[in-house]
Amino acid sequence: MTMAENKMTKEVLKAAKGTGSVEELQKLAKENGMELDAAQAEEMYARLHPVTQELSDDELDNVTGGDSCDVGYSCPKCGAMKRPEKTPPLLKGSAATPSLVAGIMNAKYVNGMPLARQEREFARYNLNLSTKTMANWIIQCAGRYLQPLYDLMKEELLRSKYLHGDETRIQVIDEPNQKGSTQNWMWVYLTDEYSSSPRMVLFQYERTRAGYHPAEFLGDQFEGSFTCDGYQAYHSLPGRIAVTGYMAHARRRFDEALTVLKKDFTKEELKETTAYQAMERIGMLYKIEEMIRDKSPEERYEERQKQAKPLLEAFFEWLHRLEDSVDRSSMIGEAVLYALNQEVYLKRYLEDGHLSIDNLAAERSLKNFATGRRNWLFAKSIRGAQASATVYSITETAMLNGLKPYNYLTYVMGQMKDLDPFPEKEAMLELLPWSTSLPADCHSKLKK
Repeated sequence: MTMAENKMTKEVLKAAKGTGSVEELQKLAKENGMELDAAQAEEMYARLHPVTQELSDDELDNVTGGDSCDVGYSCPKCGAMKRPEKTPPLLKGSAATPSLVAGIMNAKYVNGMPLARQEREFARYNLNLSTKTMANWIIQCAGRYLQPLYDLMKEELLRSKYLHGDETRIQVIDEPNQKGSTQNWMWVYLTDEYSSSPRMVLFQYERTRAGYHPAEFLGDQFEGSFTCDGYQAYHSLPGRIAVTGYMAHARRRFDEALTVLKKDFTKEELKETTAYQAMERIGMLYKIEEMIRDKSPEERYEERQKQAKPLLEAFFEWLHRLEDSVDRSSMIGEAVLYALNQEVYLKRYLEDGHLSIDNLAAERSLKNFATGRRNWLFAKSIRGAQASATVYSITETAMLNGLKPYNYLTYVMGQMKDLDPFPEKEAMLELLPWSTSLPADCHSKLKK
């Protein structure tokens, strides 16, 4: 607003907007005790008489809409148009903005809200935003703005010395040459606080559960320890990768056997069962882990050698004595055999204080995915599944690093949009979830 406009009352400004010429505006100003020269009058007239007005993308930033607009002005003499400079769009020819797409991603991938439900929510506020449009935005933005960050995160992950891995089902409708009931797979790889690298989770969509998928993902670069469940695919990883077991899976089988027995046994009788005694022995190992949780890897190793190793050795000696006496087709028989088959891997955590006794970190990283899957049920296309893997990787890693997913996604897409089509690696490193250069409003006060 010009100085002359500041001096005008609301009533005079309203009247000035109704004038039909520069001369008429000058006359009105003079009647109200103001002198405007020709240049001042022309500038004010142009400001008060825009010839075009377009709704901006900001109107869609909130479900409730807004009243922002881009205004164009013309010179009253020559008719030349003047517009404010516009920033490049997030997606060409689209109303998508960083904050709008971030909101859609946050709703689906963090809060488990399917796009169809989001479409209905937008419609309540008279905003026509279809499921198909939102899906296309996610696919395009994931590929253009988030995938480069995913690739940098993967480089860092493969330099780690310790990883966790797991896999879970996902159904992709448009996978060619497969039945409608066929299950596809989302694989997950992550670091933890003892990995000597930033905290991160990477999701990878694959058509099958074949054992070559983790080998391909980890490639020739990763060399270290890898905690996973008893799935045979992981045990075929190259020798430079030391696979460690998942004690909670072994415990779970004994717990299931014990649950069945509770129907027919008293509390005292239960204490005499193999399942109960196995649970007690494993429970002692977890109590040791709880006591050394905050100790350094070196201290954890020493304590495990002193306290956990004798208990674990005794546990497996006991299971070997039971091996021939249990019914292999029973639940307790299956539990005993599973633990014995995994013995080498279940003992391996004793060898290094960096390693975990189980793989619960991987299960926790899949929690939001599992919640979302119950709501959105399936992915329509392969590109959609791959985009979901990318977005889940970014949002889960953001939360592991104490960030607000919505704010972080908004910031990252806004920054990536303004970078060159082939941005410098150094510029993108500043945008990674563990970067110290991220703005304060990306950080959450919640505990990591």
